[in-house]
Amino acid sequence: MDTFSSQAQSDGLLVPLEHGQAVSVGWPASIGGCPRGVTWHWTATWDLATCRRTLGGANATRKGQASAHYAVGRSRAEGVDRYVALENRSWHAGVQQTLRWDGRVLSSDDHRASRSTIGIETVNIGYARSDVRPGLGWIPVTTPAGNATVLVQLWTEQQIELMIGVGKGVVSRWPNIAPDDHHGHADLCPGYKVDVAGFPFARVLRGIYGDPGIPDVWTPLLTNIGRRRALIDLGYSIDPTDEAWTSECDTALRAFQRSAGLVEDGMWTVFVSRVVHRELHRTF
Repeated sequence: MDTFSSQAQSDGLLVPLEHGQAVSVGWPASIGGCPRGVTWHWTATWDLATCRRTLGGANATRKGQASAHYAVGRSRAEGVDRYVALENRSWHAGVQQTLRWDGRVLSSDDHRASRSTIGIETVNIGYARSDVRPGLGWIPVTTPAGNATVLVQLWTEQQIELMIGVGKGVVSRWPNIAPDDHHGHADLCPGYKVDVAGFPFARVLRGIYGDPGIPDVWTPLLTNIGRRRALIDLGYSIDPTDEAWTSECDTALRAFQRSAGLVEDGMWTVFVSRVVHRELHRTF
């Protein structure tokens, strides 16, 4: 049992293992009887208390619809919630999923995130929009489809420390989960979801695994500017003076996906970023 379970039980946060709740027992034998990755989310809330009411305990507002294994607050004072034990499945990332944990086409219900990955919510309001004004230091991030660049709230230093602690607990229980098995919700549902755009994956994974050599495949490719430059450096014909994601960018990305054996969907996911990083490193 992990260090959060007893606290979750005493606080009434664990989702009961009973009919009508957003949790399932165990992991499918078809995927090896264990989770195959970690799906990181943002709550689109300002605080952990709102997420707790939404996902935690027997009478959550999304009872029978959605849950998560953890929710990580923005400070040590908020802390970490546990809603589902790591031995069981939480219901998360279920709608419009097209890719599985390794970037391959979703072809089996057992490969859905709710049956194959650990779900971790992080308290983050997400991106600026009509009812959310951007704060100081929010960063521009382009969506997987390349058709919009949004300003995203940063994760706090204390929150990053908490996320590293949670991640260490996950991989201690499930050591088969490697750095490349972590992804955002949008990587499984590109074109439908945006979270966790701009997430500090390199820092979090380096902390979880104690490996400063884990490459940062995310930051250089957060926006269309970096993505266009990467494709140009890989030899694709794209106008270097334009910063928009044009039809020639889409054509180049799809050609790269085909050549790399990736799903050809025109979506820039972490699965694309990892292969781009590898190819650029090999080239130079």
